[in-house]
Amino acid sequence: MENLLTIILLAIIFVAIIFIYLMYVRMKQLETELKELKSRISITDEELTRLSKDIEDFKKINI
Repeated sequence: MENLLTIILLAIIFVAIIFIYLMYVRMKQLETELKELKSRISITDEELTRLSKDIEDFKKINI
């Protein structure tokens, strides 16, 4: 009886460790995707200044 209980508990711990590892791998994938998205979205001060100037120029056109 005790051996059976020990085997069941070990199996549960083993399955839990597998799930933890899978969650760790998925978190690393998401972290990589987030870094990739940030690099695409990031805007420099120079780009922001140029965009602001273009908007001001567009306002002056008065279409």
